[in-house]
Amino acid sequence: MAVQIVSQFFYGASSVALKGYSSTAQNVVAVFRNLAAMKNVKSKVVEYMLILAGVVLGILFNNRGLIGWLPIIANLEYSVAVFKLKDNEKALKLAFIINMVMYAVFSAVIMNFVGVLSCAVIAVTTAVSFLRKNG
Repeated sequence: MAVQIVSQFFYGASSVALKGYSSTAQNVVAVFRNLAAMKNVKSKVVEYMLILAGVVLGILFNNRGLIGWLPIIANLEYSVAVFKLKDNEKALKLAFIINMVMYAVFSAVIMNFVGVLSCAVIAVTTAVSFLRKNG
C-alpha cells in the first residue's frame, strides 16, 4: 500500500499533464483510501465517504467522456474490494488486476505510455503471483 501511495503521486501528475482529470481525482482519493487501509481504519463512514468522494470527484472532473469513466469504475471496484475483502488475498489480487487493466486502457487513450507499461507490468506480475499461489 505504501508503494501504491507513492506511485499515485506520479500517476496523478502525469494524468494532470495529459489532461486526464478524472484519473487525477481517483489518484487523490486512492491515497486516502490506502492510508485508511494501512491504518486499519474500520469506520463504515470513512469507507463510504471515500467511495462516494471517488465517484463524485470523478464525475465532476471527467473531461474524457465515456473513457473518463474507466478510472472512476476502477477506483470504485478496488475501493470496495479493499474495504470489504481486505482479508481475502485472492479477491484483492483479482480486484487489483482488474483495476490495473482499466487504468492501462485509460492511459493508452490519454497517451501515457509509461502508465500503460507500468499498469501492464503490475497486472501481469500480480496475475503470475495469483496463478502460482492459486493454480
